[in-house]
Parts: sequence; C-alpha cells; structure tokens
Amino acid sequence: MIEFKNLAKSPKDTKILKRIYNKTFSARKNFELSVVFAPPSFMRRLNRIYRSKNKTADVLSFLLEKNRGEIFLNARLPARQAAEKNLPRLFTHGALHLLGFNHKTERSYKIMRRKELKTLKILKLK
Repeated sequence: MIEFKNLAKSPKDTKILKRIYNKTFSARKNFELSVVFAPPSFMRRLNRIYRSKNKTADVLSFLLEKNRGEIFLNARLPARQAAEKNLPRLFTHGALHLLGFNHKTERSYKIMRRKELKTLKILKLK
C-alpha cells in the first residue's frame, strides 16, 4: 500500500511513483509506504535532526518497521536539478534506501546507482 501526503500544497502527479513502488517493492508483499511532499524548510529540519546536516535535502527515507517506511521528497526542487534529480529518480533512490541499499562507499554507490537506472529503464522512465 502506498499513500501520499502533500505538506507543500503543490500539485504532484503520483501515477509514475505508484508504478515505481509496484516494481521496487514487488518482492516485499504488504510493504506500507507513506510518501510526503514537503517544503524545503521542513526537509532542512528533518536533515538537521536525523543526519546532523544543516541544509535542505532532496529526499529522505525512514524505515519505521520491517514492512513500513516513509519517503520525504522536497516539493520544490530547483529547475536546474530537473535533468539529474527528477522526481522519479529521487523516489527510486529513497525506495532503495528502504530496501537496504546505501552509498557509504564507492562500491555501494555504484551498486545503488545501477539499480536506480535499471528500475527507471525497465519502467521506460530513463
């Protein structure tokens, strides 16, 4: 199950994100995901509290239980990021974190990035 919350009151097309959710979490039956579109100030606050980084974030993921998580997406990404950091890619990135992927090392970064690109390619979003 996936649900969306829009704290930023900005229109978002969630159909693509539902497709990514279905593909990414297909092996994890009954995974409950809450997706929150948040304003930059809220993203900055979360990033400061949970990652000790005093800057806004594009995407933050929190695994709450084995089969339940949240993805917070910056609702106001600057236009200059549209090519590289688009909403489907950021959502996929956050979803992969919930599945245990990370980018703490160069090797793990490459593995995660390949998985992101593969998912987007399969769904014809890249």
